[in-house]
Amino acid sequence: MYKRNILFSLIKAAKSCLFVIIAITPFVGFSQQEPQFTQYMFNRLSYNPAYAGSNGAMCMTGFYRNQWMGLKLTDINGGNPSTPTTLNFSFDFPLRFLHGGLGATIVSEKIGYWDQTFLKLDYAYRFELPTGNLAFGIEAQLFSSAIDFSKLVGSDQIDEFDEVGGISNDPVLRDASQQNDFIFDLGFGAYYQIPGKFYAGISSAKLLETKSEKLKWQDKRHYFILAGYEWTIPAYPSFRILPSAILKTEFSTFQFDATALLEYNYMFWGGLNFRVQDAISVLGGLTLGGFKLGMAYDIHMPVSRLKSYGSFELFVRYCFKVENTPKPPTSYRNTRMN
Repeated sequence: MYKRNILFSLIKAAKSCLFVIIAITPFVGFSQQEPQFTQYMFNRLSYNPAYAGSNGAMCMTGFYRNQWMGLKLTDINGGNPSTPTTLNFSFDFPLRFLHGGLGATIVSEKIGYWDQTFLKLDYAYRFELPTGNLAFGIEAQLFSSAIDFSKLVGSDQIDEFDEVGGISNDPVLRDASQQNDFIFDLGFGAYYQIPGKFYAGISSAKLLETKSEKLKWQDKRHYFILAGYEWTIPAYPSFRILPSAILKTEFSTFQFDATALLEYNYMFWGGLNFRVQDAISVLGGLTLGGFKLGMAYDIHMPVSRLKSYGSFELFVRYCFKVENTPKPPTSYRNTRMN
């Protein structure tokens, strides 16, 4: 009977969250968009500015991701370009007098000979509804990018003996030096939540599709759909099932993640993530006081050319309540004067 009750509870939870996957699956394709995080459910501010302040607390979150660990890259000139490495730090907090919250995210990413630093500044305006709250957010996006063209080689510079010589006719590679540029763009999002039960958001980044002449690069507008559900098993209230999903697209390619976590006593969690035609990931973490610590490891699927190399991700979060103390009165009424 005990096992049967658990089975029925898991089936009921699966039915409750199935709409998340069904609603998104028809649009799924295959690509990696912007910086990638397997533990996206703990990094919602990076995807949606309307999330800022939704926890009712000041939260600081740090992420580290190493893509394709152990992969050794060597270019034709003997250099060692970097595999994708990402550092992400964010914080957000509610502000009652602004009817919402503020947030900021700093991202440093290195891929090969390309270095990028993002600064995102967020403001969310929140409406209280009978069953939850709805927020709309706007984001200022500042990108500092650099690429070392001197390390790049054109196909017309390689002879039949795989030796490099001459100057490439590719106009992008004619200026063989490191180029830097600063790009400004905007983002927008909407986020709805029933605290402790459900959340869903839709957002867009790089709305202006800003172009960089120096880097021969133009931003591509991206869209994100994020949803998750929190369900406490009635017969076993110490356990919660936390399914979630995210879709990332710029309408030429798509990437879809679906995750299922099991949490015990609001303290420990573990589960699996499935990224279509890319990886299956193992996740786990714990909560201690105001701290959350989580880890994920991606096992790349046989369809991936990089199936022999895994990816590791670590995050740490600390949250504390923001107490808004009432202002002292500016005048006093003496009842004896009446």
